[in-house]
Amino acid sequence: MNNFVYAADQNYNTQLFYSIFSLLENISTEVNIFIIHKNPESFEPQILRLNSNFKNLNLSIYKFDVLNFEFPNIAGKHVSEATYYRLFIDKFIPKDVDYYIYLDADIICINNPTFYLKELVSEMANESFIIGCRTEYNKFSKNSASFDNLLMNSSKYFNAGVMLVNHQRWQKENIREKLLVRLKKLKDKIQYWDQDVLNSYFDGNYKEISRNLNFPLILNKQIDVGDVEDKGIFLHYQSNKKPWTIKGNFNHGSKFYQNYALDIDRKYHLVKTVKRYDAWDLIKNTVNFRISILEKPLNFYIESVKKLLYKG
Repeated sequence: MNNFVYAADQNYNTQLFYSIFSLLENISTEVNIFIIHKNPESFEPQILRLNSNFKNLNLSIYKFDVLNFEFPNIAGKHVSEATYYRLFIDKFIPKDVDYYIYLDADIICINNPTFYLKELVSEMANESFIIGCRTEYNKFSKNSASFDNLLMNSSKYFNAGVMLVNHQRWQKENIREKLLVRLKKLKDKIQYWDQDVLNSYFDGNYKEISRNLNFPLILNKQIDVGDVEDKGIFLHYQSNKKPWTIKGNFNHGSKFYQNYALDIDRKYHLVKTVKRYDAWDLIKNTVNFRISILEKPLNFYIESVKKLLYKG
């Protein structure tokens, strides 16, 4: 079971490319990757590069063509409508796929997941669960009002960045239509996009997966790199502080992403946020001598200045 699904738009093409590259570097057997994309043609250069580097890859990309659909709570946020594509996966990928792993594009793979995924699939085959996820928090550590808003009776809420899905059960039980009904019901209460919809619908009825398969890297906190390297399989850059921002690079945890940028493209991958904030973060961290965190300081500063001067 080496079926993986991603959803993205052209703003995340580079992140998606590095995520897939990291996955393929860690799996030697045949891998099927399905991408649901807003602009598939924009990802064609990356597909060519992936196919030239990996002979074990079968990649299919589908244009998201659901029209006249309103995606709640994305205006002014760090996510796009592509986050909701996760609800429509069964509309695009082959019907005969048994199980798949959905991965967010901000995930980097650092160890072979095959053994753990096979074990999970074997367990789920004998259980009633349709999905497997990692619990993010429970009602007792969070304001219980958020559970009430999502019409939830259970006490746990999962992170949907990594999901193991029984595709046959999903189709048979018409989960997509049920999720869209739930989305309309929750429309004005949604905070975390389709993740809220999924949690509201499944309401705690999911298989718990290991934290190592959805290892949270939150760059607002100090990261124990040794712990990450020992335990992590899929590293998930959660929150809006990402490793491709100037600010995010002054955290040791950004190295797992930027190492791919440096190895593949020979330069840091940086995305401009707000120019004055980026400039301040660069100056502040330089003055505070945090330059030692960077793998290649000169390369980083060259790319940072280019981003700050770029008017696009």
